[in-house]
Parts: sequence; C-alpha cells; structure tokens
Amino acid sequence: MNIQTEKKSEQLQILTVEICKEDYAEKVEKALKKQRKVAQVPGFRPGNAPMPLIKKTYEKSFIAEEVNQMMMDELNKFVRDNKIEMLGEPLPVNDKTVVDFEHPEKFVFTFEIANQLPFEIDYQKLPEITAYEIVADDEEIDAQVDDLRKRHGKYSAPDTISDSDFVTVEFGENNNGNFYANDLSKAGKKLFLNKNKDEVVSGDINTLFDDENKLATFLKTTPELLEKDQPNVQEMTIKYIGHLEPAELNEEFFKTAFPDGSVTTVEQLRKEVGDKIAVEYAQQSQRKFMNDAIGALVDNVKVELPEDFLRRYILYAQEDMTEEKLNEEFEKYLNSFRWQLIENKLTKENDIKVTEEDIKNYVHDFFLKNYFAQFKPEDVKDRIEALAADTLKNKETVKNIYDQLFDDAIGKALLKQMKTKSKKVTFKQFADELYGIKEEGKEKKAPAKKATAKKAAPKKAAAAKEEAPEETEKPKAKKAAPKAKKTTPKAE
Repeated sequence: MNIQTEKKSEQLQILTVEICKEDYAEKVEKALKKQRKVAQVPGFRPGNAPMPLIKKTYEKSFIAEEVNQMMMDELNKFVRDNKIEMLGEPLPVNDKTVVDFEHPEKFVFTFEIANQLPFEIDYQKLPEITAYEIVADDEEIDAQVDDLRKRHGKYSAPDTISDSDFVTVEFGENNNGNFYANDLSKAGKKLFLNKNKDEVVSGDINTLFDDENKLATFLKTTPELLEKDQPNVQEMTIKYIGHLEPAELNEEFFKTAFPDGSVTTVEQLRKEVGDKIAVEYAQQSQRKFMNDAIGALVDNVKVELPEDFLRRYILYAQEDMTEEKLNEEFEKYLNSFRWQLIENKLTKENDIKVTEEDIKNYVHDFFLKNYFAQFKPEDVKDRIEALAADTLKNKETVKNIYDQLFDDAIGKALLKQMKTKSKKVTFKQFADELYGIKEEGKEKKAPAKKATAKKAAPKKAAAAKEEAPEETEKPKAKKAAPKAKKTTPKAE
C-alpha cells in the first residue's frame, strides 16, 4: 500500500491511496474459504462446492468490499494522524482514480482534501447586540388570571341564559347545536338572552353569528358549505344552559390553585403569572439574540474558505444541484460554512457538551413545570418517569432536544463574550421591532440575516394530553467518509 500527497495550496491537497493485490489478497482468500463453507450451490453439499466456482461467484464483491474498507481506513488514519480539520468531505478526483475489477492488480483512489485554517474571534471588534428581556404587560397578566379563575370556578345549570353561558339547542329533524352566548351577533343575543330552558325561540340561524366560522361550527359544517344567501328560519328549543362562575381571588382559590402555599395574595399571583409568561417569551428573545449574533460573527470574523473547492464539493454532494442554482445561492452556502466553523470553534473553546442526562433532565423538567406544577414532585415522580421514558423513545424528539440544549449553550457563551445592551420590552414592542412597524407612512422592516439559529421553540410530541419539546442534530467535526456523498450545510 502506498500513500502520496501533493499540496495544491495552503488549504488544499491531493491525497492518493494505492492498494495492490498483495495488500488485500490474504483477507479475500479467507473470506472466500469462509463463504465456501456456507454457500448453497446447486449440485453440491454445503462446503463441497469447487473453489473456482466460489471465486467466480463471490471474488469481485469481496475484493470491492475489502479494498473499499482499506481505502477508508487509510484515509481516516491519514486525516487523524496529520490532525487535519476538514471542510466538507474528501472530494474524489475521478480522472486520477483507477478502479477496474477485471484487472484488480492495483487500485488507485485520489481525493482532494480541504482543511480549515485557524482564525480568531475578536469580540471587542464585533458590533453590539441587543439582548431583549420580554416582560408581560397588564393585559396579558389579566387574561392569564381570568383563565385561572375560570379553571377553578364553579359550574351550574341556570334556568335563564346570561351573556357568557354555554347553550345547547335542538332544531329541525334531530339537529342540535352549541354556542356561547357572548359569541352571538347582536340579533342572536336579542333572540336568546334572558330566555329560559325548554323555551322555543324562532329565528334565522344565518343571522345568529357575525363570525362565519362560529356559524359553521354551530351547524357542524365548514364555512365553504354555508348557504347564507338563503334564510334558514328554525324553531330552536333550549335544551341546556351551562354557567361558569369564575373563582373569587380569595383564600379558597389560592389553596386550590397553589396547594404548596407558594402564592397567597393577588400581588404574588400577578407576579407568578408574569414570570411564567416571561419564561415562555424567553425562547423568542434567545432566538433573536442568536440570529443577530450569528449575523455579526459571519459578517465580521475573517474565515478563509476555498471557494472553488466548495463549489465543486456542493455540486458533487447534492445530486439535484445545478450551476445556475448554485450561483444564486452560493453566498448563503458560504455563510453556512462560515457559521459551522465558528460554531465548532465556540464548542471547543467553551467545552460545550450535551449529555444523555441533560436531555433526560430537560424532559422531566418540562413535564413537571407544564403539567404538574401544582403537585409535589414526589407525588408525581412515577407519572413523570413514565412520560419521560415514552418521550425519549422517539429519536427525532431526542435529536431536537439535543439541538435546543446545544443552541442554548452556544447562546449563553456568546452572551457572556459579545458586547450586548439589555432592553426590556413587552411582546408587542418586541414584535414591532422584529417584524416592522409603520412610521410616518413608511414601513420599517427587520434586516435580512446572514444565517439563522437552527431552531425556534422546540416542537411538541403529544403524550395523551401531555407533550414534550423536540430537537435536531448539530454539526460536528467531520470524519472522512469518501464512499457516501455528504450533504453540505443548507443555505439558510
């Protein structure tokens, strides 16, 4: 076996691996003898088939398998021994590669390898990034408090319809419909408010709601199938009236809603609700920070890239890629390569790791905070363990959680090292800055980003009524794998 290298430039080199017959012959011979013992050949008992027949049937495939494995091993060893940090994967040089199984005396595999050049990140020279803290406004807190009051309220079945009641009526031939009185149109409220159970109300159903979706729901159809042009006058019998009386914010409510005694006053309740809303918004602000930080790093950190090699590599690795399409998207690909190298550097410098235990703890914490917050952890331990075990069976979910935790760790590292300014805003103010607001007749839009953080808020996998976030695989330091085409980083 012979390995030769030729340096083309500071970042590129040609690697040639020559494998001769004497390099693989012994292993192929052993594989043929082993195959002879188990081969099912018509006319011969297992183990008695003539060796020439075994060779004719299996030798080429055994040579191919052995030669390919030897080439892979030598290529990986060369990269490892020379501490090469590759860009992409080794790119086959077809006009210098010789593979002929009809004449297997010598095989020649030639690859072009691109290596990363060292670079530094001077955080003091990077632009300042805004780190948003999104806080809940009074309207959001009021809505959450009202929801809690309803959740712990009292249900009753009054005889008379009031504005917020749930009502079931029967009409026509065995038809029934449900609605909330506060969803009715002005005409609908005039028909039903203050009416009694078992009372018959006559009116045009098509006028009961201003919202077509609510009318369609009442009629158990879709908005597209509504026939609003024709009156639909029906006699409707009121069969059920349901009333929910929201709980008063008193001692009984606090004991029921917060049995651990953590909240006992309205002030504490509003703070608790506001803090939970802020936590939910934290992912939005973290994603915004990551996107802005990535843009600043990609734009300002000098990362040398062998662009000609990367063009050829992308065309090789992506079968559906064309020159025209690559020309249109090449700058995006370069930005993705730059970010991948910067991210790998951040990972090493900050010793960022995500372990199986980290993922398991994340899932446990998710269920505890989102579905069992009102229980003592020890009382729901077994239930959470079962939900977590079921969630962790899903490989895609585990990958997504890993990616989320990895992104969080990268974001925390950047938050410590980059120049930042803190800004406290409501979600509406945050959305106005992010998506654009109209000012003096002109629309302001958020600038386009060079590259984006991999994930937004993680998706959720339902488990009965419980659910858990998902995640995706992060780019890692590349290993040589010349046989299979590798996908390049996607253009963001």
